[in-house]
Amino acid sequence: MPTLDGLLGNRLARGILVGGGTFILSAAIFILKVAQPLEWKSWDLRLRLFADQERASRKIAIFLIDQYSLDVYEKQQGLSWPWPRQLYSAVADYLRTAGARAVFFDLIFSESSRSGVEDDEDFARAMKRAGNVFLPFSLSAGEETLEEVPPEKLKPYSISQEASGAPSFPEVRSASLPVDVLLGAARGAGNVSFLPDGDGVFRRLPLAFRYLDLLIPALPVALARFLGFREDLADLPLDKGGRLIIRYHGPSGTYQTYSIAAVINSWAQLESGLTPQIPPGEFAGKIVFIGGSAPGLLDFRPTPLQAVYPGVEIQATVLDNLLHKDFVRPQKPAVFFGLLLFFIFLTSVGASLLRKMSFQVPFFLLCLGLPWMAAWIAFETGRWLEFAVPEFGVIVAYIGASLLNYAVEGKKRRFIKSVFRHYLSPEVIDRIIRQPSLLRLGGEKREITSFFSDVAGFTSISEALSPEDLVGLLNEYLSEMTEIILAFGGTLDKYEGDAIIAFWNAPLDQSDHALRACRAALRCRKRLIELGPSFSSRIGRPIAMRIGLNSGPAVVGNMGSSRRFDYTAMGDTVNLAARLEGAAKLYQVTILAGEETVSQAGEAIVARELDRIRVVGKANPVSVYEIVGERGEVSVEEVEKLAVFGKARQAYSRRDWEAAEALFARLGGDPAAALYLSRLREYRTSPPPPDWDGVYELKHK
Repeated sequence: MPTLDGLLGNRLARGILVGGGTFILSAAIFILKVAQPLEWKSWDLRLRLFADQERASRKIAIFLIDQYSLDVYEKQQGLSWPWPRQLYSAVADYLRTAGARAVFFDLIFSESSRSGVEDDEDFARAMKRAGNVFLPFSLSAGEETLEEVPPEKLKPYSISQEASGAPSFPEVRSASLPVDVLLGAARGAGNVSFLPDGDGVFRRLPLAFRYLDLLIPALPVALARFLGFREDLADLPLDKGGRLIIRYHGPSGTYQTYSIAAVINSWAQLESGLTPQIPPGEFAGKIVFIGGSAPGLLDFRPTPLQAVYPGVEIQATVLDNLLHKDFVRPQKPAVFFGLLLFFIFLTSVGASLLRKMSFQVPFFLLCLGLPWMAAWIAFETGRWLEFAVPEFGVIVAYIGASLLNYAVEGKKRRFIKSVFRHYLSPEVIDRIIRQPSLLRLGGEKREITSFFSDVAGFTSISEALSPEDLVGLLNEYLSEMTEIILAFGGTLDKYEGDAIIAFWNAPLDQSDHALRACRAALRCRKRLIELGPSFSSRIGRPIAMRIGLNSGPAVVGNMGSSRRFDYTAMGDTVNLAARLEGAAKLYQVTILAGEETVSQAGEAIVARELDRIRVVGKANPVSVYEIVGERGEVSVEEVEKLAVFGKARQAYSRRDWEAAEALFARLGGDPAAALYLSRLREYRTSPPPPDWDGVYELKHK
């Protein structure tokens, strides 16, 4: 049976462990509705971002009793609020003439008109003439809020409970109805009172209410049934409270809106035989809602889209949702918990397995975006998918997995870095941390570029300094050169006194390993020149170095015993690099490289072929090159000298001693040219044999 330490030592197991704990925590938060306020706000944001006003029906119009209308009738006719019912009679007659399909007055006429019974009767006659006018009533769950109404009064406006099949609609105990003469004249009526969500925002509307033994519809349902809506309420996507999620299509004014003063004025113009301000034909076949938007009428409601939203527009929106079946469906628990599980475990396992921060940050951002993407896709397909809890789960899973990784592996990582940071590049250390198996004995064959460097005249330097000064000087020199090698991705093999041995393309793959090595060598040469004054002040002269570079196959890995081993490279490639470092002394150049290194470095490096040589212990000759500099950093004058040197070598290879001597002589001050001039003088007196191939035999290592 695996132990806890064993589980924690496995990254995948840690991810699963964190994911399981996070899922349980997130599920508890969801069930207890701890994150419900955040979820409401996230839904509001989705509506504000993605609501489409084009979905709003063009068959719905709204007449608003706005502040302008109140001011007009108070100033011109002395009519204060509440208005006499004759103004509503005018609206009803105007819409009857226009051929409106249905009319709803979002005003509860619970008291008789101040202008007398005749005023109410006039409005009642106008409603009967129209035959399509609906009035609201207000239902309440509190007995003390409104008065209890005999069921017989509400029965004509109820719907069949058997047809609905939904037992969870809100229960109400009291009601406020329009006066009898108006309620009796209306074609229908429905409830307009409903409660907001816990934060006071109206996002859902119950489609029916239980009053004693009756099921009373909300006003939009009553209107929809009149307009041909025959769906059973049980078949609609309602939540457990029998509420429909309101799919708002836009802010206030999304539906075609008119000031009621303009409408009443248009009816007066028609009565007088004048051209109306608003032609009645605009409302033919339309459903018209009449409600208040003036601040004093207190009919504003906070919605996801606006904090101030006329209540009549909410009723219009719900009717639009019903008639066009434009619903938002509540999420199914199985879908929610399935996605929650997926998001959390993807995050926790991924965060546990990924090691590099350059991978972890994009991965975390991706996981952070997945719940939002899922919520957006759900919105576009007419569903409310929880966002807050999955997002919380992703964040907790990532933080939990990261902290556990740090707790378990942080100490080991810090130990490895502290031990190896002086010898290996950060990339190599990271690989060892990811793959501790690299610390085992063994090797692999791969192509590398080997780097050997030595301090010129180090013996004389060491004789001139005290041991303490010598150690200080050597440490400073080795530190500066090593920093450059590691900066270019090299792996430090070892120090041998003043010699530095390094290589590229192991253990990490580096397709440009030869170019990296050349650039590192050039940078070492430049840095040593910069340090010249400092070293001269201590030893009386600047320090010079020689570097040998060679590319080819080698065996690379951990070599040694089970108690002590080094990550090193072995083979002919490495040996030849060491020989080239020694040969650099003969040609008096700083950087001497093999042919394969120069070939792989390509056009980025300027190099000149110095010679073809046969080193001690090798039968096959090799071409050797001086690394002059990077392309673009070598002067035109230097390039011209390199061309002359190349022509001189060609003449030398052809045994055209006179031409070669003339060309080499033009390069006064060039040690390599001086070396060739010395050879030419020897060949004049003692020519090479007829089968001479131009190869120079090195006598020393």
